[in-house]
Amino acid sequence: MIRLANQADRPALIGLLGDFAEEALAPLTTEHLAAAVTPILQGSELGEIWVLEHEQQLIGYLVIGWGWGIESGGREALIDEVFVSHAHRNQGLGTQLVEAALTRAKELDAKTVFLETEQSNPESRKLYQNLGFEIEDSVWMRKAL
Repeated sequence: MIRLANQADRPALIGLLGDFAEEALAPLTTEHLAAAVTPILQGSELGEIWVLEHEQQLIGYLVIGWGWGIESGGREALIDEVFVSHAHRNQGLGTQLVEAALTRAKELDAKTVFLETEQSNPESRKLYQNLGFEIEDSVWMRKAL
């Protein structure tokens, strides 16, 4: 079942976020992850977290953030993270999470949905391309503040 995350999901969700960070070789502390999800779980207009539940256990999640872009002509969505636990992969569950996010973005009148994937992860690019996403020439840059 896919549903919107709530405060009761916080401990399990932070565990899954940690699993994702470990897989991505991103050294994020539990405190960092908790601080990042707390405002979203409190109903912030920043975004939403959707969870995948199986037998009363969280086995995956998707984080979607909302923004605004002139080039897009209005509301934009950013799929920030998609994660399905290793034991439940290759069953179409990631596709279901992304499709749920696309439906939600349409409901909220988003004009464009963006996502980022690592150059070294062709499996995720194949998934996203099968869902209609196109590779752009844009280069993301960042500066931590």
